[in-house]
Amino acid sequence: DKVLVDLYLTRGLETNSDFFFRINAYDLAKAQTFMREFRSTTIGKNADVFETLVGVTKPLNYISKDKSPGLNAGLSSATYSGPAPRYVIVIPVKKNAEWWNMSPEERLKEMEVHTTPTLAYLVNVKRK
Repeated sequence: DKVLVDLYLTRGLETNSDFFFRINAYDLAKAQTFMREFRSTTIGKNADVFETLVGVTKPLNYISKDKSPGLNAGLSSATYSGPAPRYVIVIPVKKNAEWWNMSPEERLKEMEVHTTPTLAYLVNVKRK
């Protein structure tokens, strides 16, 4: 029921922005309430919103213990061990009609092909 907000400072990077929020919520309405409340603050009234990406948090569809146990174990066992991260990278994933028209088995195969090469690098990445 809670909303968790991560704030990242981006000034000086090539983003043309000073900051961005990563809003984590299971209920989109609660995330929108946070943004409305933020926009009513002094900073919010003077901030220009130039991009909004909306995602959905939900249980795993593809790389799960049942559907892909080996890959799931590899993802679950990777533990970040470096210093506190200085940067965040957000990779928006947009799925189109072609994706949704594939069978569940085809989508699982695509996810495995995409994810398997990343396993060796996950110890260097602090994932949410």
